[in-house]
Amino acid sequence: MALLPYGKLLLKLTNFSPRNNLVLKRTLMSKQLVFSEFGDPLSVVKFREDIVPPVGNQEVLVRMLAAPVNPADINTIQGKYPVKITLPSILGNEGVGIVEEIGKEVKGICPGNKVIVIKPVQGTWRNYATFSKDVLRVVPDDLGVVEAATLQVNPCTAYRMLTDFKPVKEGLVVIQNGANGGCGQNVIQICKAWGVQNIAVVRNRPDIDELKKFLQCLGATFVLTEEELRKTTIFKDKKIEKPSLALNCVGGKSTTDMLRHLQHSAHMVTYGGMSREPVTIPTSAFIFKNLSFFGYWMTKWNETADCAAKDKMMSEIISLMCEGKLKGPVHKMVKFDNYQEAVGNALSTKGFTGRHSRLPILPHIAGDEGIGQVIEVGKHVCTCAAGDRVVLTSRQLGTWRYFGVYNQRDVHVVGPVVPLPEASMLTVSPSTAYRMIKDYKHICPGQTVAQNAANSPIGQCVIQICKAMGINTFNIVANRCGFEAVKEYLLSIGATAVHTLEEAEELSTFNTSLDRPTLALNCLGGRFEDVMLKLIELNGDIVYHGCAYDLPLVKQRCRRDVRFHKFRITDWYDYATNVEKNVMLQDIIKLVVTGQFKGPLYEPIVLKNYEHY
Repeated sequence: MALLPYGKLLLKLTNFSPRNNLVLKRTLMSKQLVFSEFGDPLSVVKFREDIVPPVGNQEVLVRMLAAPVNPADINTIQGKYPVKITLPSILGNEGVGIVEEIGKEVKGICPGNKVIVIKPVQGTWRNYATFSKDVLRVVPDDLGVVEAATLQVNPCTAYRMLTDFKPVKEGLVVIQNGANGGCGQNVIQICKAWGVQNIAVVRNRPDIDELKKFLQCLGATFVLTEEELRKTTIFKDKKIEKPSLALNCVGGKSTTDMLRHLQHSAHMVTYGGMSREPVTIPTSAFIFKNLSFFGYWMTKWNETADCAAKDKMMSEIISLMCEGKLKGPVHKMVKFDNYQEAVGNALSTKGFTGRHSRLPILPHIAGDEGIGQVIEVGKHVCTCAAGDRVVLTSRQLGTWRYFGVYNQRDVHVVGPVVPLPEASMLTVSPSTAYRMIKDYKHICPGQTVAQNAANSPIGQCVIQICKAMGINTFNIVANRCGFEAVKEYLLSIGATAVHTLEEAEELSTFNTSLDRPTLALNCLGGRFEDVMLKLIELNGDIVYHGCAYDLPLVKQRCRRDVRFHKFRITDWYDYATNVEKNVMLQDIIKLVVTGQFKGPLYEPIVLKNYEHY
């Protein structure tokens, strides 16, 4: 959904049109997103329409323009956020709108004013809302919609952390991890506006040079990957002073590496834990460096701060925004009716949450998938029995061994008729192919799916699953030695058409016997990505996976009619129910048993000869 992995998702709630002066009292309907139970956001968030009640004496009727989808919103739906919610509840903590009507006793707010919601849990995911006057703040008309909609959380968090712990304006250096996140981008821009040198630490990725350039343009003095931070010499070479303030939203090893470079008596502020690992602090940091460590939560500050402090903060932030020194996050507007798409993307790195791949704790037994025979079960196990053949449906459990002990929720029983190769590779490549074909576009028999790297394991699975469903496949592979053999093999397993990259690029029109593809699966960048965008049908869908998963979706500007998605099977397994997993695996197994699917090409290796691989 987002333009870049560090982007923001916003729900476009109403059109940015002049205020309609015709107020339909009593019959005005409000579109709302509500949830009545905690759980999977895609399941529990529901759309409803409700009559807007008459405006009370102390109330304001607001036509909402935009509201962001924040990590706190997702965690609230899941029941993991430490804010008390009364169910059912309308979602949304931030947003901007236009005042339509005010109560008789409301002062300082007029119809036509642009306002933001300044208190959480007010329900901004609706197109019309009645709020108490005390939860609204009038903002300038020339303040951008995106800046206004996202004003209350990330910019304020960045401002407070740069203000409340160390006097950074006096020339102190700031360092932060997770610098490409929404709050991190605000920290960088505020530092630049104040003339504060700052070091941005980010995870390494394929497009790291592009990300570094982006953050430097925002105002970062230095941008380092986590690996570069461990061996950097910028402090030893006096290119910049050691930091006196560190801002941490990651935790784990990233935090430990950052604090090693801090000045004596420096402060570290933790406001997030994206790695889901604890903050580990060496004893020497307390004793010999006199470091101080704090936690920060913007919601708690808002509960205790006085009005003067809040007004001063908001005025300064709004002033920076109106001057163009503080810009809203990279984003994409999502229509209100497409809320499930926005919420779904927010659950993964498609959107703003920046949820990282989980790193195993070392030492670690390798292996993500495999098949084995149950030798012994615990007395409370009811999903399998001794002698059953099972595959693992969770990641990083370690399958490269002779014997392993696993939880019953992480195994799926497969019958003896499923060949060992197909069963052992069941939960990654076939599952990835199955989900991408099923989840993003309703494809009818006779329609076309295009993909690049079609000779990869996932590509081979896509071809066979599509053939079983009567779907044509347009397959692109690199032109290399042995291309004819690759082409012959892919055609033998069901590919409709196989072309080199150069051949696909030469198609001025899609002049084959196939329909233009409505779904494209892209696991490569560069020219392979370009040809996908060239071939796809109007209003089609393109899914980034594999090596293309971490690519920024900047090229979507060339095809605004196309819907862009990112998919990783590990993310799907994290949120899928056991029923969903079982249905998918049974469908794939059925194809195997009926001879419509065989595993990708492989070479068997005895475990003790692992070095041969």
